[in-house]
Amino acid sequence: IKKDLLSRTSRFRLCAMNVTEMILILAVVVILLAFRFKKCQAAPNQVARLNRVKNASLIFSACLWVTFPLGAYWFFGFLFGWPGLAHDSLRIVVSHNHVYSSPSEMPPEIFWLMVVRQGLAFCAGGMLLRLFWFYGKGVLFSAKNATCIRFLGYYLIIDWFINYQMQGLLRDMDLSTTPLFGGLLIIFIAWIMDEGRKIQEEQELTV
Repeated sequence: IKKDLLSRTSRFRLCAMNVTEMILILAVVVILLAFRFKKCQAAPNQVARLNRVKNASLIFSACLWVTFPLGAYWFFGFLFGWPGLAHDSLRIVVSHNHVYSSPSEMPPEIFWLMVVRQGLAFCAGGMLLRLFWFYGKGVLFSAKNATCIRFLGYYLIIDWFINYQMQGLLRDMDLSTTPLFGGLLIIFIAWIMDEGRKIQEEQELTV
């Protein structure tokens, strides 16, 4: 039975992508695309490049809008015992040896930390949608863009600390530092983008 449970848990963890990893990947892709467009901004085919950025942003936005209902179903399904796709009930994996199929199985402090963590994940998803909305409108370098990217960096760091606290309470550490350093990197890149925007605006005013 224990072996079967571990096998099902492994399949569950492979099928369900971690929200922080997904946001980290999307944020890095968005930043790289923005820098690439900025570098080629003076090219003759600027309009065509801008249209490609807009189309890519619309595709990413559509993907996020699909994941939002799935994420909401997973979260509320766990709370209210709705059926899952691969199991009789939806599960939440806190660490390798702590898999919960209902809120009653979770210690109270773990449950509330999990609720806070999922709430922050929905906020981060909304901020990512806002960023893609700006890109879809052709707004690539503004203070609002930098604010969205900076928020995603802070989210990854806060989410890592919440996860660290949960696993520390369970005395079962199964944690990667990738979101922590990724969040710091995203905050640093957002700062560079914002400073570059300010320099460009000052040069335009000077001219």
